[in-house]
Amino acid sequence: MKKKNQKQIRRAKCTILFYVEGSSEEVFLKHLRRTYARNSGVAVTIRNGQGGSADGIVQRAICYPGGFDRRVAVLDNDKPKNEMAKARALAKTAGVEIIENCPCLEALLLRILNGGKILEDANSKYYKKEFEKKHICESKRCNIDEYAKIFPKNVLDGSRKKVKELGRIVGLMENKKV
Repeated sequence: MKKKNQKQIRRAKCTILFYVEGSSEEVFLKHLRRTYARNSGVAVTIRNGQGGSADGIVQRAICYPGGFDRRVAVLDNDKPKNEMAKARALAKTAGVEIIENCPCLEALLLRILNGGKILEDANSKYYKKEFEKKHICESKRCNIDEYAKIFPKNVLDGSRKKVKELGRIVGLMENKKV
């Protein structure tokens, strides 16, 4: 018999580790977790890899302690081809999923805001400059509330099917088959 003031213990159906490249990815995924993972039955852990090579991020995701049901490395694929190939092979052998931002997080964020359309075929430096100039300046990039302002749930929902990386991340957080 449950006492009147006794709290109900919630248990996660699934645990996921998202191991990300840097601070901007960490804050954006924390915004997504706050928006989608609440009451989904998924316990989402997000860890910052502090940069480095793609295979290094995957290796740190593999070695991160914890009995996670799924491990996901979120990487920018603007790295040399041999480095990305090594990261993909390492992830495959260890059962780590990879979500690649093409070519970088800022390009993904701009695609979300533009209904899935890429502005132009440019490099990561261009996308970062454009995103910071038009949306969130560099000094505010680690503030989760800034992301909440320009990426409300209706904007994210509208881009989920058009931006496959976003769809995969959100699907994992909602415990849907992806």
